[in-house]
Amino acid sequence: MSWRRFFKTLVILVFVFLVTQYALGPSIIPSSGKNEDVRAYTRPIEFNYGSWMADAMLLKIGQVALGLPEYMQAADQKQTVLDYLALVNEIQAAQFELETIFADPNIADPEAASFELRAHLEELYQQRELLGPLAESILQNQLSTIAAEVGLTLGGQPVPPVLYHSTPLPWALIVSPRDVIRQDGNISLEVETTLEDQIVLENEVEQNLNLSALVVPVGGIGAYPTMVAQTTNLNWLAEVIAHEWTHNYLTLRPLGLLYSETPELRTMNETTASIAGN
Repeated sequence: MSWRRFFKTLVILVFVFLVTQYALGPSIIPSSGKNEDVRAYTRPIEFNYGSWMADAMLLKIGQVALGLPEYMQAADQKQTVLDYLALVNEIQAAQFELETIFADPNIADPEAASFELRAHLEELYQQRELLGPLAESILQNQLSTIAAEVGLTLGGQPVPPVLYHSTPLPWALIVSPRDVIRQDGNISLEVETTLEDQIVLENEVEQNLNLSALVVPVGGIGAYPTMVAQTTNLNWLAEVIAHEWTHNYLTLRPLGLLYSETPELRTMNETTASIAGN
């Protein structure tokens, strides 16, 4: 391992230690806010960030140690990213076809009707497991280069290092008072939470706690590594990677440390990340 990759790995481990030991930056993981009563309804289906972050971090440390993009020509890096986006597009199309089969009341045995399609999807998933991490490493390196160009690095190295991982993202239950436009709660729910479960949860919270509740999708989450939705849109992907890393960058600064203190500070933080992403 080169000295540069060793230093990068060391910085990653130090940052993770600070996050886990001192809970730096409430923007790292969406806060449940002031409405702990809501969690009586969400605890069984809340997303496990600890497990996700541990798995993603092991993957990322392995990528840093290998440093594969450093041995690739620019044209090969570009083609790898484009191939990954095309693979994601094929997966999404197959998933939609599968959902259509199971939603069709005229298909008596959807399991049998979708056998070949499900086998093909498993092959695509395996390809994504191999290609996805390499594409992520390439985009991480490119964002690191841009961060250095605009002076957001220490000794040429972003702190914390740019790390993201694309997986299906959790849902977000947003809770607010009925008479005020204000977010009082943001609770992450398991990826597998169905539409029916979301509607039941919203109704329970609204009826029993006299609150407004809405389950919504998210595009990215400032965990570490950051969580970014799978997409075929390269412009959107690059913007979200930068947006979420900016949350990590601010975590070591007052605007990140005070993220949840007031709605105004949260808005300032998100606006800063959006400007940086653009």
